[in-house]
Amino acid sequence: MSNLIFIFKAYNPNKRTTLFIHKNYTEYIANSQYVIRNKDTTHGLFGVVKEFPNIQNQNELKPIIEHINKLAENKVPIYRGYISLREFDAERLGYYEQEKWKNLLENRLPSIAKKMNIKLEDLQYLGAVHIEDGHPHLQFFVWSKKPRMNYFVKYSEINKLRKEFTNDVFREDLLPIYQEKDLAKKNITSENYILQQLKKISKDEQFLNDLLQYEKNFNESRKIRNILKDKDVKNIVDMMIDLKKDLKNTTGSIKYQYLMKNPGIIEKVDNISKVIIQSSIQCQVEIEKYIKAKQQLLDFQYTDVKKLNQEKEEIKGKIEKEIIKMIGNQILDIERKWLNTNEQYTYIKYNNESRNLLDKVLTALYYQAENQNKLNKFYELKYKKQLSKQAKKEKALEKRNASSFHWDGEL
Repeated sequence: MSNLIFIFKAYNPNKRTTLFIHKNYTEYIANSQYVIRNKDTTHGLFGVVKEFPNIQNQNELKPIIEHINKLAENKVPIYRGYISLREFDAERLGYYEQEKWKNLLENRLPSIAKKMNIKLEDLQYLGAVHIEDGHPHLQFFVWSKKPRMNYFVKYSEINKLRKEFTNDVFREDLLPIYQEKDLAKKNITSENYILQQLKKISKDEQFLNDLLQYEKNFNESRKIRNILKDKDVKNIVDMMIDLKKDLKNTTGSIKYQYLMKNPGIIEKVDNISKVIIQSSIQCQVEIEKYIKAKQQLLDFQYTDVKKLNQEKEEIKGKIEKEIIKMIGNQILDIERKWLNTNEQYTYIKYNNESRNLLDKVLTALYYQAENQNKLNKFYELKYKKQLSKQAKKEKALEKRNASSFHWDGEL
């Protein structure tokens, strides 16, 4: 199964059924219960439409819906797209924010225009982000403001777009070296070599899938159990029940990112995360393994010892914040379940489900370190290969500059 699902197609505009397919689509993606709504509107639409220059701040949705319906009535080819990520990937890569998805799509609009034979200045689009449990996704549609009849989309072009979107989304996994902006300017052979190799590899979808595939069956069979004292679990359960009371009085999505506007609640979530870590030696071990794995990657990126140590200290701080947020989202997942159920909960049930949550947190930490180590091995192989090439080059230069006759009488 791919880490990213991408669908892109156009319905035959000459068919009567196509009109009905498009008729309610704009309203659906704009007002879905899962949509990320704009700051100043009641809907979640964003995009570029000549007739509506300020969609994200336009609260009245009816004229936009009527405009799209009119396009369908006039048999304008409308291409519909869908991009979905797994919840785990969306969470760790930041795709719980509308702006992140918007940037992802807009970066690909020139490529979409080219593949659809539409001039970029004529390309119009609308989109909205839906945060559904298990598969956060972007739904969008594009069309040309200039009349055109051809609506056919070649499968080869769709496949190219899928690869492009996949590469864009997972660039953080494949190309952490790019995060060091000055790296490409450095005249360090090994680092530049690795950089060039990664550019090539990033175009290989099979490599992406192999590198980023988290084995579900293996995950289930190797679920790690947290060994915690009853009093520690009780403390965590009490804190989570107290948090549930506060969450009842909030509005909007119960996700870490969205609750940042409520510092009091986020402080409680963070405190629970810290108690989980402090109570579990296993969690502390897995976090330490993950930090060391991340720091090890830096060994292949920096040759200056002072800079290397500085970066290692910075990455440690970033990871600690990342883990607090990751555990926080796990906590909020179970809180959301508790709030949405009509089932009567006993303290024993709270206790059992909290223990399952703690196991899930530990398992997630375990796989963070495992996957980082896999990535490190890849870099290490490339690094050693380059060092081997460099050694051969230096040996050749040494022979070229040396006399073929040795004065000690040996050839």
